[in-house]
Amino acid sequence: MRECPYSGLMPFTEEQAEYFFGREEERKIIAANLMASRLTLLYGPSGVGKSSVLNAGVAHDLRAEAAHNRAKRGHAEFALVVFRNWRDDPIRSLDFAIAQEIGRSVEGATFQERLRAATEAIDGDLMIVLDQFEEYFLYHSSEDGENTFATEFPRAVNRRDLRVSFLVSMREDSIAKLDFFKGRIPNLFDNYLRIDHLDCRQAYDAIMKPVERFNQTLAPGETPITIEPALADAVLAQVSAGRVALGGTGK
Repeated sequence: MRECPYSGLMPFTEEQAEYFFGREEERKIIAANLMASRLTLLYGPSGVGKSSVLNAGVAHDLRAEAAHNRAKRGHAEFALVVFRNWRDDPIRSLDFAIAQEIGRSVEGATFQERLRAATEAIDGDLMIVLDQFEEYFLYHSSEDGENTFATEFPRAVNRRDLRVSFLVSMREDSIAKLDFFKGRIPNLFDNYLRIDHLDCRQAYDAIMKPVERFNQTLAPGETPITIEPALADAVLAQVSAGRVALGGTGK
């Protein structure tokens, strides 16, 4: 049992999904775009909670859907990879992450061929979330050429016959760096989602509902956590409201 239902300054993980509240609408919108579009750009201010909504929201929901499909139909129909290891070679790290997700390594001379082999191995779609994408430019700003992410990623996005979709998540102040891919990926910015700070209703749920869920897990005789509503109101009075803004072909 967790000692505290809050994540603190760290992003929520998939394992903490039961304590993640306030982003119900956004997680549905993001998941729908990831499933329907070849490439989706998700961006927002630093610290707005992009990784949390991807981990405890989108990834948790999609894995639950895959498990439901597997139980009901005997087939998951898709696999999801959430990737944020940008320090090392991204292509090699992505290959490893995909192999871990589908439970086997695949062969292929190029990244595109290995993606195809992965979708054939699962007989379904492969959805890849590239989180904290600004870090790619931090560690690999000068890379280019064959077999690098700089060339293999655009080629994979542009291959319409691949059963693969990508979601790029990054800070709003780093979006200009995507110009590097502008000539390599047509319509790069056509499908985008902007996530902003929680509005007052969402923030109230994010404060109060984790405590409610936490108290439901307590054993008989254990002392529940309580929060004075006035405290939540006082905190919310000092923050600004926000919302998700849709653009391009975002659904």
